[in-house]
Amino acid sequence: MPPTIEFAFDNSFGCTDEPYVFSCNDLWQHDEPLLDVLASRYGAQPLTSFGGSYGWSVRYRQEEDYAAIGLKTMAEYIEAFRSNSVQLPYLRHLSVNRAMPELRRHIRHPQEFGPNWADFRWLDRYSGPEIFIGQENTGFGNFHQDHASVHVGFVQLEGSKEFTLFRPEDGEHLYRMQGAQFPFQMRNSAVRLEEIDSYARFPNLRYATPRKITLSAGQALFLPADWWHTTRNLTDSVSYSVRIVNGSNIGALIARHVEGLGKLV
Repeated sequence: MPPTIEFAFDNSFGCTDEPYVFSCNDLWQHDEPLLDVLASRYGAQPLTSFGGSYGWSVRYRQEEDYAAIGLKTMAEYIEAFRSNSVQLPYLRHLSVNRAMPELRRHIRHPQEFGPNWADFRWLDRYSGPEIFIGQENTGFGNFHQDHASVHVGFVQLEGSKEFTLFRPEDGEHLYRMQGAQFPFQMRNSAVRLEEIDSYARFPNLRYATPRKITLSAGQALFLPADWWHTTRNLTDSVSYSVRIVNGSNIGALIARHVEGLGKLV
């Protein structure tokens, strides 16, 4: 397996073509922890009501998984998450704009995530601020790129999470899945995190170099456009993400859409 590059914590690195990590302790501007606010304000809502523009909080077989362990609402999930009483599916893509717009006034993005020309509720398809809640050893699964060459900002609110990354140009070695997704890009890899050294199945992986970043609570990651990534929660984890569009990537975003129109036709 090619050597895995470990990113060191760096609070001064500020270019937009390499990932960088920085301190961020004040994204959540509320006296109560985020999970307490979710439980009190949205606890009675079914988990299926929190889906956002980028997916749904209950995806694939997860609805059946929740039913099997007797969970239906946000309050029930948070109680089980905090008590660690049962193995839970990873609750991901909880849409702030679509399901919890009141939370926006308690969220302050760090300056490293700006400017963000897409950070409006009516542009949720591009910015899509979202919340992720997952137990230790849960993860996202397949490597992927976020759509339309958006940058992505992540903030770790509780626990720690490991990111495994590949540069954009490594995509030719990552076995893109043929199904095209908005905007008609093949931006998902058939490779899962646990298969990162499965050269018998994916021989071209030996030509790609993975990189790792670990975020702890109070840290943030700026991930430039088109980097391949997936995640694993090293501990019970609560995190936040937002996608970013500005002068550095607006041209690429438009180009992705032009390319997608050709594929659609």
